[in-house]
Amino acid sequence: MRPSGALLSLALVAATSPAFAHEVLHEVQRGRAVAVHAWFPDGESLAYVQAEVFSPADPKIPYWKGRTDRNGWLAFVPDVPGNWRVRIVDSTGHGLDTLVEVGAPGLPAENPGPSPPGSGAVAVALRPVAGVALIAAIFGFLYLRGRRRAP
Repeated sequence: MRPSGALLSLALVAATSPAFAHEVLHEVQRGRAVAVHAWFPDGESLAYVQAEVFSPADPKIPYWKGRTDRNGWLAFVPDVPGNWRVRIVDSTGHGLDTLVEVGAPGLPAENPGPSPPGSGAVAVALRPVAGVALIAAIFGFLYLRGRRRAP
């Protein structure tokens, strides 16, 4: 393989390597209050991390500011229905910025129950498999292309 081909291959491997070390998983529990739990794929909670909640009525000024608890949970009581923005970010910049839909007050909240803590783990576990499959397809293409050029 020519040096430029090796460099291209190395760049492709680096680009497709899993980056889930920076991903944050979360679950939402709804009731009279809304509770959000955030954690890393390795199971470590975002404990005592800066958190903000923004109301759909005023998305520029935080409705609630504080920190998650030692288990990575925060809770707030919404006063209007709509999409509430929840932002949880640690000191390194890793975190969660998501929308949580809140129904109208007085109506039963749609709460299918908490998602199991490992529910996002399946998607995270499949990423390396997809990356390896992509790399194998690229190398297969390069191999077949090289065989056609050989005398």
